[in-house]
Amino acid sequence: MDNIFLFDVDGTLTEPRQEMTQDFANLFRVLVGNNLVYLVSGSDLAKLKEQVPKDILDSCAGIFSSSANQLDISDELIYINELEVEEGLEEFLETFLQESAYEIKTGNHIEHRPGMINFSVVGRNASPTEREAYFKWDKRKLERKKFAVMLMVMFPGMDAKIGGEISVDIYPSGYDKRQSVSYLREHHPSKRICFFGDKTGPHGNDYSVVISLAEDDNVHSVLSYLETRVIIDRYLRGETFG
Repeated sequence: MDNIFLFDVDGTLTEPRQEMTQDFANLFRVLVGNNLVYLVSGSDLAKLKEQVPKDILDSCAGIFSSSANQLDISDELIYINELEVEEGLEEFLETFLQESAYEIKTGNHIEHRPGMINFSVVGRNASPTEREAYFKWDKRKLERKKFAVMLMVMFPGMDAKIGGEISVDIYPSGYDKRQSVSYLREHHPSKRICFFGDKTGPHGNDYSVVISLAEDDNVHSVLSYLETRVIIDRYLRGETFG
């Protein structure tokens, strides 16, 4: 059974919201040039274009953005989902933002993307230093985890999953990254999916991919792009996946 590769981006191919390093991009070009490779990210397509070199994006078999609520292939839009915001959801987000114990708020806290909302207390305008500070604080206080549980209780038709260092992805139940697996199953039924992601636990936004994969598929839960790089290098040298 041939492999098809599916990669998360932030934390898996890059540092969160940073560009691919040149040496890793060169290695990744070899993989993309000889294999079917798809990307799946919670970010919108515009942000992915800032992080991943254009020639790599063009060489990928497809780009799932906004938690797979949009798919583009060779600059052609294949599908896009639109989000109907539940009544009271925006007010809930604004209230949580105001009442958060985290004092630094940088702006751009509620970002609408195709089929989803990205919510961040510190805000997407945060500098790398401010992002890291919030990430460390959240690891102690578990604010994002508590927020996600609270939102899903108050809005049973919605899912909320931790994404990246500072945010939570919000979408209607089922309209998450698992949509990428459904597409791959339909269009590449004989392929084994090899997935790489850094938020593969139950509260992470890669988890829906993991639970959608079959027993014969392969999951690599990585801590950073450096770990991804090592695995890809070994694969290109002839090692097989378990």
